[in-house]
Amino acid sequence: MKNVALALVWVLLSLISLSTVALATLVVLALGRHAHDQASAVWLWVLALFLTLGMPLVLAAWKHAEDPRRISTTMAWLPAVWNVGAIVFGLQLVPIRDITADALRDVEWVAQGRLGDAHPATRAMSAFGHEAADRIDPDFDDALEIDPTQPVFGARARVDVDRAIVVPFEEAGTAIVLDVELAGPDGEVTAKYLFDTGASFTTITRTTANALGIDVPDDAPTLSFNTATGRRESRMVYLDAVSVEGVRIEGLLVSVCDTCANERTDGLLGLNVTREFVVEMDYQSQRMRLAPRLHDGPPNRAYDIEPVIQMQTEGRPEIWLGRVRWVVTVENQGSRPLRDVIPRVEFTTGVVLYGAPIAEIPAHSTGRSLVEGKVAERDADQEVEFTLTLAEGHW
Repeated sequence: MKNVALALVWVLLSLISLSTVALATLVVLALGRHAHDQASAVWLWVLALFLTLGMPLVLAAWKHAEDPRRISTTMAWLPAVWNVGAIVFGLQLVPIRDITADALRDVEWVAQGRLGDAHPATRAMSAFGHEAADRIDPDFDDALEIDPTQPVFGARARVDVDRAIVVPFEEAGTAIVLDVELAGPDGEVTAKYLFDTGASFTTITRTTANALGIDVPDDAPTLSFNTATGRRESRMVYLDAVSVEGVRIEGLLVSVCDTCANERTDGLLGLNVTREFVVEMDYQSQRMRLAPRLHDGPPNRAYDIEPVIQMQTEGRPEIWLGRVRWVVTVENQGSRPLRDVIPRVEFTTGVVLYGAPIAEIPAHSTGRSLVEGKVAERDADQEVEFTLTLAEGHW
């Protein structure tokens, strides 16, 4: 029985030593990469294994050179003592504590280089590194701070009251018609459009599309719309610009709809145009006032771009230790290149994460964006639902 007990103790000590060697190796790799991010991975591994396993072996061999059996016995416990002592001692030094935590948050590179961002090993390594870093530096907060009074992305907009447009209602008081200019590859067309608060997108007829030089291919992206006459499918095409009383709005997605025009109007002015104005209705005076928004930079075109893209996570959307490290692919199904594309992931827990910007996605190509962050507590249900949307994008 004594021999069995000793054997069990030896096995237990060996497992503890292996665990501490693995943890210490990870810490040394992270610190080495943090100190010199261009260092060879091979040399970092050699250094890490020498410090965490080689040094205890050297000490054991030096102490028990005459009795090799005692070397193996010593190696059952010495690596655990050596590495735990080194980690505890290092973490007592404040600079080392901060550096170690920062390094561990990027430790997924150990698996990322060979396996890729979407591999479970990379995700697990990232989650483990962040978990360890949070325990070392519990005051660290990597949550995105959002000012609820301001947009998260895109240029902040103001209202130009000096350029406000006043449009009268029709005599019956049931319709508002505006003169707009549509711009396409072959020039411009002036048309009468109905201001429609229920239309998600501005419409265009095939006749007008032909006059502007806009091709409507059979494989153009399609959307379904609920209308007063029922549900309809419509092809979506790119329109260079719409001008309303001199206010020009560029880069629009419009719905090809012949039935949306009649003898009085040529189409519907939808939300993707009207959202660029602050609208005031004065029903007693039968007037509508449109004050255009001013942007400090290119306006966010996510609303128009989202129907022509397809987003999904690369691989299984796993959650490790309450964290995600996903690659979101964005397929551009439209005819125009996209730039500065930022995916948005919203979880049922209320957490919102944003992906790394994709500089450019050519037409009929796919871009990749890395999304990472904490979405739930460690002991929470791992089956967290989420939705993918577009936070920002430009034509």
